[in-house]
Amino acid sequence: MAKPRQERLATLSKRTRIGRSAAVNHFMAAADRREQRGIASFLTQNIWPWIASYLKFAFTPRHRFMDYTGSSKTGRYIAAPTGGQKAVRVALAGDWATGTAEAESIAKLMNAASPDFTIHLGDVYYVGDEPEIRENCLGEDTRQFEGVQWPHGTRGSFALNGNHEMYANGGPYFELFLKTLGMAGDAEGQRASFFCLDVGTWRIVGLDTGYNSVGWPILSMIPGLNSISFIGGDSHLESALIEWLRNVVDPEREAKATLLLSHHQYFSAFERSYTKPAQQLRKIFGDQEVVWLWGHEHRLGIYDRFSKDDGLTVYGRCIGHGGMPIEIKAPDPSKAPLLLYDTRSHRLPNGATVGENGYVLASIEGPALTLEYRDIATNLLLVERFESAASGKLTYTLVDRGTILEQPSD
Repeated sequence: MAKPRQERLATLSKRTRIGRSAAVNHFMAAADRREQRGIASFLTQNIWPWIASYLKFAFTPRHRFMDYTGSSKTGRYIAAPTGGQKAVRVALAGDWATGTAEAESIAKLMNAASPDFTIHLGDVYYVGDEPEIRENCLGEDTRQFEGVQWPHGTRGSFALNGNHEMYANGGPYFELFLKTLGMAGDAEGQRASFFCLDVGTWRIVGLDTGYNSVGWPILSMIPGLNSISFIGGDSHLESALIEWLRNVVDPEREAKATLLLSHHQYFSAFERSYTKPAQQLRKIFGDQEVVWLWGHEHRLGIYDRFSKDDGLTVYGRCIGHGGMPIEIKAPDPSKAPLLLYDTRSHRLPNGATVGENGYVLASIEGPALTLEYRDIATNLLLVERFESAASGKLTYTLVDRGTILEQPSD
């Protein structure tokens, strides 16, 4: 009989700090599925099955990078308001696909908002293989845990690629999960791991920073080495994606405000930065300011307007708090201009201290993008608005700030 989802978060909470390593993720996934109670018993009883599981993916080719070649689609979808509506509403969550009770709660809240679209910013835990896609995204029960289903918008649903999907070389993500997504009624589903929703004066551009994020087998699991870009992966954008941005999105010819979405962060006050994608994007978007939402880090963080290393000028938001246990860590404000973050915590039955999960509702109406941040208890944490101008600059307004999010101390 499948276990209740409440047990899943307690299991995951022990592993959030080692969740970036491919080898460790395979190790933990295999341990979970064999229902072992500790690493020692797992090592003594299941070391060879685990090695086989790791080698199955670690030293085999990645799934080919999917683009729109040979398709009737271009990856650019018209998503302007319909049916007399004035706005397009999008519900977003990062690092959601964990199968936890918290993930189920977030999914229900997103559904209750009746968004036009839903977008997952990537990471299916632990290794993004077929059983985990089926359990943590498609809602299928397994022998061990009850399944959780990703919520779909009334007009469509999309998912980005994360590093965890690539621990299984991306095959289940590309061949199974994406085919259940895309625009509503489209039998082909979401063909590629990147897309553009054209919403009047704004466009929403989903990027794939996961495909080149995993790095070298074995070496990328060693603490310290995995932060070196050519060992741990630099998340650079594939050439096919770059050409698609130039030729299909074409921001140089068609200037409009842009909301970028990715799994990996451009900068961070907590962890390492992934600057390569922003450097690539600068050559396409030039001096245009953009709003950029990402996940990867399991927390909520709001940053000031920022640019570094010849990259884009962005308003960065980390929203990787969709389903994983939220990591409690003090920021280093000297690394990036963090304005607000969620410092709340609570204890799980296993004694672990974790933060609060949540999601974001984006609304685009005319020249304005409004972002509404809510937590798992539906508390309204923050409302902010960005308005586009012909100059490519954005006007920022803090509409409503509750008392929950805090400013970092110097």
